Amino acid sequence: MSADATGTTYSTPVPHDPAIDALVAALPKISLHCHLIGSVAAATVVDLAAKHGVPLERGADDLYDHASYEDLGEFLRVLDVVGSVIRDPDDFHRVTYESLTDGGAAHGVLYREIHLSPPGHPGISYRRVVEGVRAGMADARTDTGIESGLVIGICREQSGAAAVELVEQVVEHRYDEVLGVGLDYEEVKGPPGLFVEAFRLAGRAGLRRTAHSESGPPHHVEVLLDDLGCDRVDHGYHVVDSPEITARCVEERVPFTCTPVSSDIGRYSGSGDGSHHRIREMVDAGLLVTIDSDDPPMFGTDPTHDYRVLAHALGYGRDQLAALTRNGVEATWLDASDKTALLARVDALVPQVPATPSPTSEDPS
Repeated sequence: MSADATGTTYSTPVPHDPAIDALVAALPKISLHCHLIGSVAAATVVDLAAKHGVPLERGADDLYDHASYEDLGEFLRVLDVVGSVIRDPDDFHRVTYESLTDGGAAHGVLYREIHLSPPGHPGISYRRVVEGVRAGMADARTDTGIESGLVIGICREQSGAAAVELVEQVVEHRYDEVLGVGLDYEEVKGPPGLFVEAFRLAGRAGLRRTAHSESGPPHHVEVLLDDLGCDRVDHGYHVVDSPEITARCVEERVPFTCTPVSSDIGRYSGSGDGSHHRIREMVDAGLLVTIDSDDPPMFGTDPTHDYRVLAHALGYGRDQLAALTRNGVEATWLDASDKTALLARVDALVPQVPATPSPTSEDPS
């Protein structure tokens, strides 16, 4: 564990470098891979558990055991505990607001597409979940200016029929904030081909589509693109194991939402040693790579720190990191005019970011 100059404790050690700290703190950021259920501060989990009379095995200081998440099953078990204490619209308002303000705007995040997983919150209807989240989004926008949208997550550990049922609810109860659907939880228990019907239903309804692809073979990326109709891939580090699929994704400008800290802890990115070599390979191949923090407090990180670890590991300076932010704008599910406006905000802020010497790394655009 290491701490930055403010005393914040992080799961991944990096050298203390004031120049890099100033750069990543000032950098404007776009957040496309952050799960609401995984972005709840430990103290908030303890508060909500007390509110609902839910016993917890641990307190706020040790609720999140970052090192144990090399075991994805253990991580998902803790994630389910968190989901079980978020039970009413007020709870969803609170965790959404905190995620977007303290966990978003405070780190320079201008825009976030929140991954919301209704199956992770049993006992509360889809509509009540979304109503609480929408209220939190609105208040966060009023108070900090952060804009946001929603990606409804399908749990791949449930059946294809359950996925269709969830998409039917999304289609029946349309909200402007809901931009599309995703696919999460453990890939080995739910390969993407099981969810073709649900994703095609979402496509017919005009919803955008993405899916996690972490542990599967590179061919799973083709399944996501061709069978599920995805126009974005979450993680997807194994794509570089196939030159042919990589070349296709470069040509088609398929975005990959990478999460350095969580993926390194879980060894999903193929390293686990802090080198982040898979992300370097993806960038060097010309893939459209974006950066986010996945489940920030659960993995001992935040939107600033994920950029910090890349700056240290890959030698990226302001221009390389800003290119990753611009990739994020391109990868959003905003319409063309809103993308143009968001890119203008980014371009206005980047010159104010203190530069650091940029060594030999290629521009990630």
